[in-house]
Amino acid sequence: MDIRSNAILAMILGLAISSQVCASGNERGNGDMPPPPPSFSSIDSDGNSEISVEEFSAQDLPQGDPETIFSEIDSNDDGVISEEEFASHKPPRPQQRQ
Repeated sequence: MDIRSNAILAMILGLAISSQVCASGNERGNGDMPPPPPSFSSIDSDGNSEISVEEFSAQDLPQGDPETIFSEIDSNDDGVISEEEFASHKPPRPQQRQ
């Protein structure tokens, strides 16, 4: 084989291997990446444009007490989370592994 054929073969082999590595990583799930947060509308089960503590507590939270987290997001303490409060809340960053 000539040099050009060897280079093309090497590129094809490299692409095949890298696509397999990416595919196997997606099948296992990436343990370093948390799942995306739920949308406001997915939590607001009754569609009234507010999230009650009951609606929020029905969520599967990765950590923490639902009522405590709800209180942190409900910045005006009116007992519901508005879409604005939901959008402006920044959850704490996970601690870096050492």
